[in-house]
Amino acid sequence: MSSLKSFFYALLKKFWRRQSIPFLFFLALSTAFWFFQALNEVDEAEFDVPVEFKDMPHGVVITSDTPTSVKVTLRDRIITLLNYKYGDQLPTISFDPNVFAQSEGRVLLLAADIQRQIRARLASGTQVLSVKPDTLEYYYNHGKYKRVPVRLKGQPTAATGYTIAGQHIEPDSVSVYAASALLDTIKAVYARVDQLHNITTTTSVEAPLQSMRGVKLQPSKVQVRFGVDRLVEKKVTVPIVGVNFPEGIQLRTFPSQVEVTFQVRMALYRSVQAGQFTVQVDYNKLPTDGTTKCTLEVKANTPAVSYVRLASNEVEYVLETDHQ
Repeated sequence: MSSLKSFFYALLKKFWRRQSIPFLFFLALSTAFWFFQALNEVDEAEFDVPVEFKDMPHGVVITSDTPTSVKVTLRDRIITLLNYKYGDQLPTISFDPNVFAQSEGRVLLLAADIQRQIRARLASGTQVLSVKPDTLEYYYNHGKYKRVPVRLKGQPTAATGYTIAGQHIEPDSVSVYAASALLDTIKAVYARVDQLHNITTTTSVEAPLQSMRGVKLQPSKVQVRFGVDRLVEKKVTVPIVGVNFPEGIQLRTFPSQVEVTFQVRMALYRSVQAGQFTVQVDYNKLPTDGTTKCTLEVKANTPAVSYVRLASNEVEYVLETDHQ
């Protein structure tokens, strides 16, 4: 059995030596032919063409948030498109430095100018199918700026049982570059922070500043930190007082004081006392139907508390005059 296996192995080896070289040769030849055929097929591809600012006048600052490149769709043979992608033949778009000679202003590069600069570096058979954006607009000045404060637009929300205890913006002001007329109208810049919800711990976020046409912000982002504190419930006993009572008429309530319940930040729990609340009865709101109960109103004289409520909104009362 082993001799039969050896015989077939030797036969296969002899056949392989005779047939493999021609087979591999024709395989390589057909592969190369297919490859060159594929490279000569026509296709489309999108490229990023950079925008360059060469030999700019000293001190010029581009103040607009505009693209540093344009997307160009080209149509040609695949081998040419590969040469654009991996070679050094892609064009660049540049501005004439003389257009920035004035102290400030706006520069436009229209679609016809962009395509002209692109076509100048392309092979004769290459078609430009699209350019995005088709117009470039840049605002500039010669370094004129001012510092303005950063304001927050929107407010994060804390989870139930927590509250936003404070905020810190770093930096709290930024440099604004723009044309003089526009610069005079800008009093502050804004960062949106309303994407934070149900936070329970001190949270920091990098917030981009809202862009404005023709304006450069430096820096363009700020760090905002929100302090978060737990809300706790507290109760205090507050005396009931009368307001708007005529001279000679006194109010007597039963009981003479009432319990006030409220929520306060844990850090301020000890600092909020009964004296920071007023529980009152307004003479002008006393019942006129002869009932012996009056309505209480509570006012908190501190912004540190929330969800303020009374143990009872009504109490028994009598009116007394001075001669009694």
